Amino acid sequence: MKVNVETLSPIEKKLSVEIDPERVEQEIERAYRGLSQRVRLPGFRPGKVPRRILEARFRDQVEQDVVQHLVEHSYLEAIASHDFVPVAPPVISPEKLERGKAFRYEARVEVKPKVEAKDYKGLEYTPSSYEVTDQMVEDELNRLREQFAEFVPVEDRKVGITGDYAVISYRGTLDGEEIAGAKGEGITVRIEEGSLLDGRAPMLAGVEVGQTVTTDVTFPEDYSVESLRGKTAQFEVKLEALKAREVPELDDEFAKDLGGKAKTLAELRQEVRESLERSLGARARRENREKIQKALVEKNPIEVPPSMIENGIDHSIAQTLERFRSQGIDPRALNLDFRRIREELRDEVTFRIKAALLLESVVEQEGIEVADADLEAHYSSLAEELGTSVETIRKHYELNRREREALVERLKEEKAVELLLREAKAV
Repeated sequence: MKVNVETLSPIEKKLSVEIDPERVEQEIERAYRGLSQRVRLPGFRPGKVPRRILEARFRDQVEQDVVQHLVEHSYLEAIASHDFVPVAPPVISPEKLERGKAFRYEARVEVKPKVEAKDYKGLEYTPSSYEVTDQMVEDELNRLREQFAEFVPVEDRKVGITGDYAVISYRGTLDGEEIAGAKGEGITVRIEEGSLLDGRAPMLAGVEVGQTVTTDVTFPEDYSVESLRGKTAQFEVKLEALKAREVPELDDEFAKDLGGKAKTLAELRQEVRESLERSLGARARRENREKIQKALVEKNPIEVPPSMIENGIDHSIAQTLERFRSQGIDPRALNLDFRRIREELRDEVTFRIKAALLLESVVEQEGIEVADADLEAHYSSLAEELGTSVETIRKHYELNRREREALVERLKEEKAVELLLREAKAV
């Protein structure tokens, strides 16, 4: 077999393959022998149909089978003997198959580009850093208070006012017909401006407990149920009870009630400050990693195969849909516009692929390796995060070779980013 590889661009190769006549003849013989065993024709026993009859009836089918078999096997042999990585199925242009002659075809295929990162030391970027202020601590403490607020019955009056929380039952109709799913009891909404669809019920201001009011509700044009988009429905809303939201006082007792290590308000403030420092520190590190990778990509313009981008978009969408399912959300009910989503993801996915290819080059040029100690540190961190033992995490990766290999590559990439940050110039 003869193979000539032509580089059409950094991301595309053309293979010109020639298969010798002897191999072609062997494949033709193989195809007819197999056909003879499978075919059933009147007057002939299985395996005894004369070759001339098979050729007369099935020549086109056999030639298609031979071409497919030759291409599939020789293509794999061709790429195995050359130094490139296909990232998509090839586009095949075969010549006509003729007995006694060599068979030729061309295969155009997108390939992973060979990338050499240059000038990756001394990249300029503006580091992110955050300081925890007293106001930020107070805001977080107030958020905690709001989180532990309780609903208590309003006992000194029966008429709803703006700001109250109302327990309601409701029923929605459109043109006199009940709307599927638009019925509920014991639902809590707030009496304030807004739409009932968003849990707001301004129409209950001035309404007495036990009374029922009817209100119009217009569904937005992008509502999840297509048949209701832009329609105005009528909702009967009965005020069952009034409640107020009671926020706990910010004192030592509140600190104790949280059930953590802090037993006083001062200790709780310190805990909150340290938590914010960790959170904002992690945010700054994420942003700096992002900035240095963007600087690397800008410094090293490279071309990415379209198929790598499309596959990356597919993977990103699949992950999002799986996340929805894990949260008990059926993605089909969301009426997602996948064409729009793909276009929104395109730039981000393209950047991620470029950054990954360039970091791979940095890893290679710098001889970056991942030691057992690096893996153990990762296992320990992950075990703490998941609340399990290091041994459990270690065994998981030992039993899942591909996941372990992917982890090693990810840790190499992280080391490359750390190197870029150490060598960078802050501006």
